[in-house]
Amino acid sequence: MARISYVFAIVLTLGGTLPAAAQEDSAASALAAPLFAVPPPVFEAVPVFSPAAHAPSVRQKRPSLLVPMYVSFGALQGLDYSSTTRALRSGAGREANPLMRPIVGNRPAFLAVKAATAVGTVWAGEKLWKKNRAAAVVLMAVMNGAMGAVVAHNMSVAR
Repeated sequence: MARISYVFAIVLTLGGTLPAAAQEDSAASALAAPLFAVPPPVFEAVPVFSPAAHAPSVRQKRPSLLVPMYVSFGALQGLDYSSTTRALRSGAGREANPLMRPIVGNRPAFLAVKAATAVGTVWAGEKLWKKNRAAAVVLMAVMNGAMGAVVAHNMSVAR
């Protein structure tokens, strides 16, 4: 198909360099006639995959509030770990979450759960903002608020 295109381009280029045949005799015009008698190439419609056609035309940007919220959520998870272990060590507090009671006694397991919670929440926020930016910000605001309240309570007990 490329050869036909090249031949067609050469024919058009050479055809434009011939003198006009309006005033020439019939013998000269007979020589020029086969030059223009080349049929144009037939192009078939072939479906072409274009990644640009399937990609969204406008890429959304991550809301600017999300990254600081992710960082603060990770920091709050660390503070919760620290304040919970301090409150339990002092004997003034007890774990209120029944799912976490068996875990808080094992420090590496407790630390792993806190890290997994932070990573999982950030992952959920990242997945969510691509579909609904406002929902991702609300999710992180609620999670930060809840963890802030837990840490504040733990700090008040661990004095």
